[in-house]
Amino acid sequence: MAMQKKAKAPEPAGESAPMWIVSFADLVTLMMSFFVVLYALKQGGPTKEVEVAVGIKEVFDPGYVPSPDSTSSFDMLWRQRHGMPGPPHNNNGGEAPKPTDGAQGIDQNVTNIRAGKQIVTGTRITFEFNSTKLTSDAYPALQQISEKVRGINNILFIKGHIARDELDVRPDDPYGMMLSYARALRVIDEFVKLGIDRKILRPMGCGPDEPLRTAAYSPADLALNRRVEIFSTENTPDDFTNINTVQVVGKNLGDKDKPTDKPGDKPADKTPEKPAGPGAENAITTADDRKSPHP
Repeated sequence: MAMQKKAKAPEPAGESAPMWIVSFADLVTLMMSFFVVLYALKQGGPTKEVEVAVGIKEVFDPGYVPSPDSTSSFDMLWRQRHGMPGPPHNNNGGEAPKPTDGAQGIDQNVTNIRAGKQIVTGTRITFEFNSTKLTSDAYPALQQISEKVRGINNILFIKGHIARDELDVRPDDPYGMMLSYARALRVIDEFVKLGIDRKILRPMGCGPDEPLRTAAYSPADLALNRRVEIFSTENTPDDFTNINTVQVVGKNLGDKDKPTDKPGDKPADKTPEKPAGPGAENAITTADDRKSPHP
C-alpha cells in the first residue's frame, strides 16, 4: 500500500500576511529610506550634504568628539551645534558677544594716544627707607645712565616706586604716591646736574603697585622695591609741541640784495626820486605831508 505524503504545515502568518512578506516589506522600506537620504543629499548642495551627514552622525554616534584643530566642514558644523571650542570663530562684526559696562564715548574706533616703544634704560636707582636719599649704589648708576642718554632728544619716563613696608610709616601718604613722585623728582634733579635736558624728563609716581619683587618680606627684597626706573621712549618733545614759524616780510628766496626790516626796527626814510619835467618840484611829497591835509 502506497504511503501518503504528509501535508506541509502552513507558514505562520502575521496580522494580514505571511512572515516572509513582512520581512521583505521591511527590506524595501529600508532601501527606500536609503534612496531618500541620497536624494536629499543631492538637492541642497554641499552645505546640505554636511548638515544631513551631521544629523545621521548624531543619531548613530552621539558621543563623537572632533579634533579642536580640525577645519573640515563636518567637524566645524558639529562643534557649532554642540558648543565645542575651535574654528570657525564667531564673527560679531566688532561687537563683543558679552559687552561689559564702561564709560560712554563718542569715538567708534580705537584711538592711539601715544605711539612708540618703551625700554628700560640702565639699572635701578635705589633709595633709603622712607626717604628720597639715594643709596651709595645709586650714584654710579646715575652717572652711567647719564652718559648713555646725554645729548639724545627722546623722552624719558622717570618712574618712582616704594615698598609696601613704607606705607605703614606714612599716615599722611596712604597710597605712597607722594614719596614715589618725590623720588622721581630727586632723580631728575640729579640728571639735570649731570647735563641732561630737563624737557625730556617726565616724572611719574607709581606707589607700591609695581613691585619688582612680589611677596617681598626680607629686607633685601623690600629694598629692591624702593627704586626709580628710567624708561626710554621713541617719542621726542617735538611730537607734542607745535613749531611756530615767522615769515620774513619783504624777502623772497634768492633775493639776497633786497633789504629786510627786522621786527621792531623803525622804517628808514626814503627820499623819492625827483621827477623830470617842468613843475616837477611841486609834485614831490613826503610821508609826513600825506598824514594831514593841513601844512
